[in-house]
Amino acid sequence: LNMQIFKHYVDIQGKVDAEENVTITSQMAGSVSTILVKVGQRVSKGQLLAELDYSSYVAQGEALKPGLNLAITNFEKQQRLWNQKIGSEIQFLTAKTQKESLEKQLNSINEMIDMMRIKSPIDGTVDEVFLKLGQAAAPGAPGIRIVNFSKLKAKADVAESYASKIKEGND
Repeated sequence: LNMQIFKHYVDIQGKVDAEENVTITSQMAGSVSTILVKVGQRVSKGQLLAELDYSSYVAQGEALKPGLNLAITNFEKQQRLWNQKIGSEIQFLTAKTQKESLEKQLNSINEMIDMMRIKSPIDGTVDEVFLKLGQAAAPGAPGIRIVNFSKLKAKADVAESYASKIKEGND
């Protein structure tokens, strides 16, 4: 008779779940113009994943620039005159207000453009790309799912009769 150790195994079905599992949506409505990632690709936090068509915002920004340049030049001249006690306060304030207003408009347009760029909020792997080129994207609609596989948990339901025998590190 040959003596051997008897090992008893219990098969339990469960699932592996990631702590960081994020489905990213666009912040603005628009047509998908670029998809820069594929399923299985590693991405970094802040990396650009896709873009919506923001060409109309670029055109608006370009249309503002000549007026802004003129407003800056006018403000600088009015400021020099005001510092020399030449000209009226209202001329100086009008020039300043015009310049600041155009700067705020341009900043607002640039923020809108940035909101049309879909970026990863975490380091991880592209698990699914819901977007398609030319498709309309909208806030709240699934865009791209990123999963960080470095932080995984196994989850399973275990019968009470086995629960006390299962310990961390068991095979």
